[in-house]
Amino acid sequence: YCNLYTFIPWIEQEVNSTLLDLYGFELARDTRSTWRIGDGTAAFYNYIYYNVAGFTENETFRSNQIREGLLTREKALELVRTENQPRFESIKWYCDTIGISFEDTIERMRSIPHLRPAKPECSHQKRADHTISSLI
Repeated sequence: YCNLYTFIPWIEQEVNSTLLDLYGFELARDTRSTWRIGDGTAAFYNYIYYNVAGFTENETFRSNQIREGLLTREKALELVRTENQPRFESIKWYCDTIGISFEDTIERMRSIPHLRPAKPECSHQKRADHTISSLI
């Protein structure tokens, strides 16, 4: 018997071990994280969040883990730098699934006014442009 309202802490290594070893959980090809990969919309809206506001739900998740004493700030920042990389393969899959153009969608996402100062061109953006080109 499992009470659905019983709080189960998210101890990431324990959760990952259970999902992967016990249940044969499949990982997404474009991220090493298991958090939110089963939700086809996460890569989509996190790309918007990052481009418009400069952060994603990954910062919220990792901040909560810091407050719970599960991660150091340094480790959380390291993870967020990796996790906030655009997941274009997943975004393209999502666009194909709901029947919208990947190219037009990325173009529209990039045209949304930023709520933060623009950052200088970086390798992250150049890599994103290259990845998009390979998916078109």
